[in-house]
Amino acid sequence: MKDKLSALFFESAQQAGSILKEKTAGLSQAALDHTVAAIEKWLEEFPKIEGYGLQVTNFAFVMGLSPALEVELSSSHVNFPPEKLAEILAAHKSGSLTGMVFSAIKTAYRLHAKIAQTLEEPLIVKIRLSLSPEISVFVGKPFVC
Repeated sequence: MKDKLSALFFESAQQAGSILKEKTAGLSQAALDHTVAAIEKWLEEFPKIEGYGLQVTNFAFVMGLSPALEVELSSSHVNFPPEKLAEILAAHKSGSLTGMVFSAIKTAYRLHAKIAQTLEEPLIVKIRLSLSPEISVFVGKPFVC
């Protein structure tokens, strides 16, 4: 009897493990598909961003447990006086990638002004789109990325 219960328990555990493995694989694929779909949606924003004078200078797709799109854009600081940034921000919701990018630039300029008066060329914006987007703004060329 004990052997039958052990065998039954072992078989049930194996079945549960198989079901869990299948469900986990399905969830992983669903998460991957969702992330890629989100990246595809964000790609629609890049022509808008380029239309304001930031040019894509580097592009990479990172495939992994959490896929990501990494894009670097650059321009000259003269293309983004405070008035133009205000105009761009008024035209785009803060939740859109375009709004987030130019809000990050505006904030970087404000913070940079507290430590330096001159802006080193170029303006570099790095965007990493994954489950949670990240935007980095560089005033001048970074030595370490």
